[in-house]
Parts: sequence; C-alpha cells; structure tokens
Amino acid sequence: MRKLFLLLLLAVLHASVGTAGNEYDELDHLIGQRSAITDKKLLQIRDIRQRLSTPYLTDKQRYKICMQLYEEYEAFRFDSALVYANRTIMYAKRVGDPKWIAEAQLKKVHVYTLAALFLESRELLDSMNTADLDDRLRQDYDKEWYLLMMFMAEFTDGTQMHTYYDKQADYYNALILKSRYRDTRAYIMAKAKDLSERGNTGKAIAILKEYLQKWQRHEHDYAMITSELARLYGKVGNTDRQYFYLIESAMADIRSSAKENNSLRLLATLLFEKGDVRRAYMYLNISIEDANFYGTHLRNSQNSRILPRILSVYLVQKRAQRMRITMLLAVVSLVAIALVVAVFFILKLLKRYRKMNKQVVVMNQQLNEAVENLRKMNAQISETNSIKEEYIARFLELASNFIDLVDERRKVYNRLAREKRMEELYAELKNSDLIQTATRHYYINFDTAFLNIYPNFVTEVNRLLRPDGQIEPKGDERLTTELRILALIRLGITDNARISSILRASLTTIYTYRSKLKARAIDHDGFEHAVKKIG
Repeated sequence: MRKLFLLLLLAVLHASVGTAGNEYDELDHLIGQRSAITDKKLLQIRDIRQRLSTPYLTDKQRYKICMQLYEEYEAFRFDSALVYANRTIMYAKRVGDPKWIAEAQLKKVHVYTLAALFLESRELLDSMNTADLDDRLRQDYDKEWYLLMMFMAEFTDGTQMHTYYDKQADYYNALILKSRYRDTRAYIMAKAKDLSERGNTGKAIAILKEYLQKWQRHEHDYAMITSELARLYGKVGNTDRQYFYLIESAMADIRSSAKENNSLRLLATLLFEKGDVRRAYMYLNISIEDANFYGTHLRNSQNSRILPRILSVYLVQKRAQRMRITMLLAVVSLVAIALVVAVFFILKLLKRYRKMNKQVVVMNQQLNEAVENLRKMNAQISETNSIKEEYIARFLELASNFIDLVDERRKVYNRLAREKRMEELYAELKNSDLIQTATRHYYINFDTAFLNIYPNFVTEVNRLLRPDGQIEPKGDERLTTELRILALIRLGITDNARISSILRASLTTIYTYRSKLKARAIDHDGFEHAVKKIG
C-alpha cells in the first residue's frame, strides 16, 4: 500500500512540474526580470530625450538625436518610433541632405511594415527618389521592400496573392545580394536565405553562425540572427538546435527590451506541439503582453491563431490533473492511519494546488484581455467592410444614373440628326447642362457617401483649424471644395494630380487650397497627418 501511494504521488508531481528542463532556467529567470529591464530602457531613453532640450542645437544635431531615439524605440514602442521617424524626416529636410531624407524615410517605412500598415509602407517606398540613394541606402531600400513583401506573403497565406508576394520577396532578396556591401545583416540574411532555398542549408547555417560572433547576447541583431538559425535548423529536422536558438533569440529580445519580437511565440508553438502546454501557455501570454506594449496588432494577430488551441488543451489538462488529485486524496484517506508521514506530502500538494489556481485566475484575466483585443480587431475589420460596401453602392448608383443620362441625350441627338434639325443639334451639343448635372450628382454622391462613413468629419476638421479659419458649408451643399480635398486626404489620396482629377479642378486650385488650409491650421506641419486620423 505504501509503494502504491508513493507511485501515485510521483505521477502527480511529475505532471505538475511539466517537461521543462534546465535549458529553460535562464530564460525563465530573464522573464522574471522583464519589468526591471524595461524600466532601465525607459531611463536610458529619457536621458537621450533630455539632450533635445539643450539650447542652440543645430538641425543636424537634432537629427542625430532623433535618429538615436528612433533606434531605441524601433522594436520597443511603435507610436514613439513613428514620432521620431517623422522628426528625423523634418530635420533632414531642413538640412536639405537628400541622403538623410532617404535614410529617415526608410526608418518610417520600417515601422509602418512592422505595424502591418502595408499600404502606407508601399506608398512611401514608391514616392522615394532612388536617384538620391547611395549603395548602402539602396541596400536598405531593397531590404525594406523585401520585408514588406515577406509580411504581405505571410498575411495572404492560403490565397492566390501569396505566390505573387512570395516571388516579389525573392526578387528583392536577389537585389540585396547584388549590393557591394556584404558586411551587413541584410546581406548575410539574404545570402543565407538564398543558399537554403537552393538546397544548401548547411552552408547557410555556417554563414550565420560565423556572423553571429560579431554580436553580443544582449543586442537585438543577435536575436534576429539566432531566430533565423532556429528556422534553418527546423528546416533540416534538427529540433534540439532549433529549440536552443529559439531560446537564445527570446533571451536576446528580453535583454534588449525588444517588444516587437517573434521567437517567444514560435517557441510557445513548438512547446505546445511537443506537449509542454503549461510552459507554452505562459510564454504565449508574455508574447501577447509584449505585443500590446509595442502597440500594433500584427503580433497579436499571429498569437490569436494558436492561443485558442493552447487554452483548450491547457484546460483539459487542468481537469485531468484535478481528477488525479482527487484520486490521490482518496488513497491517502485510506492509508492515513498507517502512513502518518503522508500528511506532509498532502499539505505540500494542497499548497501547490492553491498556487496553480491563482495562476489560473491570472491567466483567465489575460485571456479576457486577449479576447477583447480580438473583438476590437474584428470591429475594425467590420468597419472597413462597411466602407467598401458604401462606396461600391454609391459608385454603381452614380454609374447607372450617368449611363441613363447619356443614353437619354444620345436619343435626343439621334432624333435631331434623323430629322436634319442641324441648328438645334448644334445647340444641344454646345449645351453644358449634361456635364454640370453629372458633376453635381457626382459631388452629391461623394459627399453623401463620405459623410455616411465619417458623420463628424466637418466638426473634427474645424477642431484642427483656428477659430478665424473655420469651414462652414453654405446653402444645401454638404461639403465644400476644401472639405472634399481633406476628405480625399483622409481616404489616403494625397497626390495633388489625383485630387485634381477626381474633383475636376486645376492643379493650381488644389495646391492653393491645401496651402491655405495649412496656414489656417493650429498645427501647420501636422495638420494633414491629423486629418488622416479622423474617425
């Protein structure tokens, strides 16, 4: 009876401890220090930011300080990284150095891509003048295109567009390999990817391991390289090295306070498939916390794919564990008189049980937060779909009405021509009422569709303008020409030529309106950027 009790007790304790070994001790220790590491990072950023308050700084000096702040925030906080990317662009333009401008724009593209703002990334890359790029900046330019195409291929996985974006990523990877700068991480990663896809993964691993020696274990580049090593070892089936380098990458992310990370999520996925559900659940929740801290939905979107599976299995294991504990307590009750020593083990087991219940409460709270984040993301997707449906319906209605109007005029012209009433036909052809009517209907449809989607647009725009520069539509018009220009900017159309074509106005008119609007704005430089955020 005593041997039976000890066997049952060991089984329960083994299930409670899980499959973790000493290889995870250092990672778990670092996880416990995350808050202190983050606080140290914030202090370091504060010290750099205070240098901006130094009197009589030149624009060049401010550019360099803001670039340093951008690099600190790049993998730490999305919104702050974007702020300092914009400031570096501003100071670079003041200095008038085309290379500095290009460098700052590429930084902005990078954070856009990490935040899954693919349209903004692409527009900015397309707008850049590649003639201003030297060889190193050209490599960075090609690297940002590669990163954008790779992320878009990942997001379109399972669709017809996946193959296209995957081929585009390969195209830009090949451009990186043509660069004469071969000591950069971009070139080394591109070379390793190319070798692996050509069937020489062993050589790709050797190149990365040699390059890894140039970096310290607390640097973000170390995390990126070890993450790629883990992927390549997984490709050749060496799971031991795959786990090792994923752990190394996750620890480097923590040491460098990189909240925009991926290795811990991948490690959680592998541990879940291996059967270590408890540790997988813990690591995935930390990955979700980091994604929330960074401030974009990209990583949470990836986390949401695996979280329900891990949670369901985790709860099943919890129920099974409770059943085992119940059975154990029953056996202990039967042998309690003969085995006084068993009391010690029972008390210890109950203490562990209470601790795990507290962990379940915390995990449930974290799960509720994750579900709320998913709900918000779904709401944003629904809003996007409603915008598409509104504009499609308006476009179809406008096109149909215009076809009817044109067909009606065609019949009139045919009748006049058939009856040889040429003077009346000529008079009808000179009549511009058709164009004016179509234009009026076009504006009415545009105004109605836009205000259905953004009903408070006029009010929000006026909040950005000085009191003496407010815009008030007159008569029965819903939007003025100025408001229509701002409406197109809100929809992502910022090119003067496109706005001129859509609104049937001259380029000079559009340019003049935009300049006057900025002059009436409370914040001249940030006015149009603020308009893009309305709604």
